Amino acid sequence: MKIKSFKKNTKNKKDKLFFKYSKDKEYLTKYEITLLMKNEFHLKYNNHIMISFMNIWGTKKNQFVITNKTFHQLFT
Repeated sequence: MKIKSFKKNTKNKKDKLFFKYSKDKEYLTKYEITLLMKNEFHLKYNNHIMISFMNIWGTKKNQFVITNKTFHQLFT
């Protein structure tokens, strides 16, 4: 009987959240990250806060987006 490690289990949970809200399975837009925060964590922030969040953590692709790698870093 194998025992799953905690790190592997939490990584899967983060991936499930990311892929649940990502339309193209590559990145999260501002709208998608807002929905994720509202539905999963019950957090609602002002639009100015969300713009700042996207500018700090986002990667520029036509607009600022959150990649899967960055999404995992948000939890550490």
